Amino acid sequence: MSITVKQRRLIIRLGLVVVWIGLGVILFVLNRGHSLLIDNRNVEFPALRAPDLITVTVDRGKPLEFFRGDRDIFEAGGGSHLIRIEFSDGQPPFEKRFTLPLGPDMFLLSIPRMLNGVEPYIEEFHTQPDQRRTDDEEAEGESAEE
Repeated sequence: MSITVKQRRLIIRLGLVVVWIGLGVILFVLNRGHSLLIDNRNVEFPALRAPDLITVTVDRGKPLEFFRGDRDIFEAGGGSHLIRIEFSDGQPPFEKRFTLPLGPDMFLLSIPRMLNGVEPYIEEFHTQPDQRRTDDEEAEGESAEE
């Protein structure tokens, strides 16, 4: 059973298409960008106090100083990240590796939760509340209008 020149060319072309598609998927996953909102505010439940003055670095980026109550944003690419927190009071630096899901664009990371090991310390962040109404809310709205 021999393969003709046409069949060989078709197999090679299909193989190249599969390689290109696979390369595109790999590059998309590795370069997917996220906005990471770092929050250094006290947490009410459980009661956790935020550090007074810290310097935060995400993925060897530009370090930013945070006072208690501060919130700032980092742009992070890829899925796996390293955060480094340096304290002003002489404590040893804190480092932690974490991963972000592929789907959402913006996340909120709570420094007090992360430092105390309280899960979840990362949650999806929405800039505006969801404007879509459920079927129950629409039905209630229609009956109230009558």
